[in-house]
Amino acid sequence: MTYDPQSATTKLTRFSLKRRITVLVLFMSVLVVGAIATRNIPLELVPAGYAPQFLQVRVPWRNAPTPEVLEKVTLPLEEELSTVRGLSDISSYTRVGFSQVFLRFKLETDMNVAYREVKDRVERARQQFPSDVDRVFIRKDDSSGVPVSFIGITYDSSQIDAYDLIQKEIVLPFSRIDGVATVNTEALEEKEILIELDKELTEANNLNIYELSQALSQDNFTMASGQVKDSGKKYLLRSMAQYRSLKELENKMLSPTVRLKDVATIKYEELEKRYMLRVNSKPAVAVLIMKEGEANTVEISKKIKETLKQIQANPRLADFDIKSLFNQGEVIEESLFNLVDSGKIGGLLAAMVMFLFLRRVRMTLIIALSIPLSLLIALVVMFFANESLNILTMLGLVICVGLLVDNSVVVAENIFRLHSDGLDRRQACIQGASEIALAITMATLTTVVVFLPVSLVSGQGQFFLIRLAMPISVSLIASLFIALVFVPLSVFMVLPSKTRTPKFKALDRWHRKGNLILKAGYDRIFGRANKFYNKLLAFFMRHRVDLVIILVTLFIATFTFVKDKVQTVEKQEEDETNFQIHVSSSNEYHFEELKTYFLECEKVLEKKQEQYNLEGFMVLAYSSGGRIEGWMPRGKKSAFTVKEITKDIGESLPKKPGIKLFYGEDNQMQDNDKKDTFVLRLVGEDAEALEDVAKSIEPLFLAQQGVIGLKKVGDDAPSEMAFVVDRDQAAMNRVNPSVIAGVISYAIMGSTLPKYNDNGKQIPVRVRYKEENRQSVGDLENFLVPTDDGNVISLESLTKVEMRNVRKGVFRRNKKVTHSMTFELEEKKTEEIKKRLKNLMTQLDLPEGMTFSTEDSSQKNQDIESLQFAMLISTLFIYFLMGFLFESFILPLSIITTIPLAAIGVFWIHFATGKDLDFLGYVGMILLIGVVVNNGIVLIDYVNRLRADGMSRTKAILHAADKRFRPIVITALTTVIGMIPLTISDPNSLGISYKSFGLTLIGGMTTATLLTLLVVPVFYTLFDDCRNYFTNLLGQALRRKEAHRKVPS
Repeated sequence: MTYDPQSATTKLTRFSLKRRITVLVLFMSVLVVGAIATRNIPLELVPAGYAPQFLQVRVPWRNAPTPEVLEKVTLPLEEELSTVRGLSDISSYTRVGFSQVFLRFKLETDMNVAYREVKDRVERARQQFPSDVDRVFIRKDDSSGVPVSFIGITYDSSQIDAYDLIQKEIVLPFSRIDGVATVNTEALEEKEILIELDKELTEANNLNIYELSQALSQDNFTMASGQVKDSGKKYLLRSMAQYRSLKELENKMLSPTVRLKDVATIKYEELEKRYMLRVNSKPAVAVLIMKEGEANTVEISKKIKETLKQIQANPRLADFDIKSLFNQGEVIEESLFNLVDSGKIGGLLAAMVMFLFLRRVRMTLIIALSIPLSLLIALVVMFFANESLNILTMLGLVICVGLLVDNSVVVAENIFRLHSDGLDRRQACIQGASEIALAITMATLTTVVVFLPVSLVSGQGQFFLIRLAMPISVSLIASLFIALVFVPLSVFMVLPSKTRTPKFKALDRWHRKGNLILKAGYDRIFGRANKFYNKLLAFFMRHRVDLVIILVTLFIATFTFVKDKVQTVEKQEEDETNFQIHVSSSNEYHFEELKTYFLECEKVLEKKQEQYNLEGFMVLAYSSGGRIEGWMPRGKKSAFTVKEITKDIGESLPKKPGIKLFYGEDNQMQDNDKKDTFVLRLVGEDAEALEDVAKSIEPLFLAQQGVIGLKKVGDDAPSEMAFVVDRDQAAMNRVNPSVIAGVISYAIMGSTLPKYNDNGKQIPVRVRYKEENRQSVGDLENFLVPTDDGNVISLESLTKVEMRNVRKGVFRRNKKVTHSMTFELEEKKTEEIKKRLKNLMTQLDLPEGMTFSTEDSSQKNQDIESLQFAMLISTLFIYFLMGFLFESFILPLSIITTIPLAAIGVFWIHFATGKDLDFLGYVGMILLIGVVVNNGIVLIDYVNRLRADGMSRTKAILHAADKRFRPIVITALTTVIGMIPLTISDPNSLGISYKSFGLTLIGGMTTATLLTLLVVPVFYTLFDDCRNYFTNLLGQALRRKEAHRKVPS
């Protein structure tokens, strides 16, 4: 077969053989620069942008009812924050005692600018907040939302005043670390000075809590008062009326004969506990350290570990047990090393496959060397492009392990074949690389070109593709360069010369015997397979219609039966690494009762820990519920899925009226539309109206076949006692309604006074009635309210008590109230059930101003549709490339058939293994489009070369198929076997599973290769016949037209 001696690839190969030292220096340079890049490339768990960029604003308002928090805190915050630039979504959650606003930003937003703008808008909104709202927290976390470190602290709370020590000696050192954004504590309560008034003594001395609170709030202050000159000097003035000791506060005169200590008890104690955190059955304080978005996680984690050692050695903290419960840097290294291990195993298996086929150690080593060399080049490019090494870019490199040898295998095998046919080793290297150069270049470009439509993809699909594109594209292009430059030189150096006499005849004899044994084994297995394949292909070349019928049957079976059985999900639920059970309680439960319940739950978890080999567990309790969480051991395979464990533990927990359990991440701020649930969201302006509509339509959805039940959010019990002011009585008695509200608030929650300064330590101060003075409704109605004319009147005379049903929390999204209902579905035929429920949604007439929200589910569908569209565009680009290679628009169609053949394998392997197709699986399908056509390109290119040399079509196809069988099977097997370790690996610490991705490549490559060997040659003849038919038809038409023109008129 001829080749062009003046082609660019021939000159390149000739150059590499002539300038060996130059090529060797280039090789050494790649090793040196690659080693430097590998050492210095930043490590991250996930790349920036894995989760949407967000900021969170949290405003606590102690014991304030939900409607008050919504009106006076959440709405002003939303109004101001909605003007921040780059905002894509604003959501809020309001409940008793706090307001939270979540701000999601577009990926291109500069988060430093966004943070400054949010801070400015918060300051504007604070002007409208109630006076006793004194703290606002803005969380500036990195985009993943995962703490870089989680520190657990245990201590004897009865003996130690921990708040100040923890803040100064633990929180402050961590917050000083460069790159740390915030250091938050959970379950750490600050002590306060509590002034508890005795109601009877107060009223007996003609005092009332409202006026007393007002007087105390104005009595402890420091005020700048300008400046004054004296004796030519200028002095700053300050008016000071601060209490210097608690004794001075106790002796505060309330009237000429009454001191504060006469009517009140002053205590220094922790705030009322409304929060409990216990880890592995021990009380704990959690310190969560969040990093800034641009900071390097591994470097921050190392600094945190160093700082933690210094903190643990601090003698002031000798009574504290301080341990690191989670360090993201360690998780990153573990996750990346697991991927590296998968790559190593995959590379080793691929090398073994090559050796089995090539039966030459040195040839195998040469080809295997292209894997680390290509990866090093990719790492160099990534380093200079400021990319990090994370689970996605590392995944891209691991994927390449099985692909990088393809070009080298084809080149080396062609050189070896030509050398075996009689060419000297120099000519065999030059001609072998030149003949195959254009084919492997096009084959490489088909894999790279699939990433071009990445701009057409949205959501997670785009994110994954962008991060996979660079390592895969660069390493594949590097492998092409290595195949055309390094491989011919290396093969030239190891191929025996025709005239060379072996130096070690005995060793050469054993080498020949070993080769004969390997050849016999090869011929017994793959030699017979090759012969069988040749006979089968010859048969189908004579019976082409039979093959078409078989393919059509296979397509119908796959896309009408199997495809519907494989569900598309966002994440593999069975690969989750932790479980969560959320607990919701009715308002009849006091916090102490909830604590008792969670301690009972803890005993259940202690028993289950050994049964399920849990790494640890946590219980978290707060005023209206809590959360139970457990962690599976990392790196160990459990016999139970997280779903099975969650269900069993949930069923084993104590059952109490008013206590409800929700499994998984059941909250309305997150997307919970999982495989076996259907989330219905109502959107409107009024929370109560939404609740009423939800109750009215709930039976309609529960009546649908396949719907098991409803996970309820909220509670039907009375949750609010309202003192409704009688305005006529208030006006008649000269009482301002705000004074009434103040009396109730001060008496129950307490009035916040200026902080007490104890040697630089600012201690909160609060005044309220004693517990026994505010236990019943009767106690509250007897509170005395001051009038404008100096008298007092009972609260009962000015108000009436009403019990109201109020939602525990109000969710708002983009300034509209959202109410969610999560329906549990039967595990079988969930897609059919969801379709019925969606049809029901379209048939319902909602009141004006209310709509169903489908933003989350439609976004998922949009992401999947955009991936599918990208697959079509990628196929089109590959078709154009092959048209350029073959100078034909017809013949590439025979190779395009391998793409749907690969899809058959993808769906069948997911169906057979019972796995769902997730986002990474779809990304794998896009990559598969560029990979599966490679073998077809190499095969058809060889057929065209043979036909150009004068061989008949059928003979050329059979000859090419016979000669290309071995390289095609080698490249397919190296790719498939290289994916096996990735497919059987455990999900990483974020629960990202590679199973669907690996199965996609394994199933697609297997069926595409098996069917390509038969389908591509047969379809080549069919399309070639079509081309000849239409060419002849056009030629006859042109000849008739020409003949008609020559006929004399």
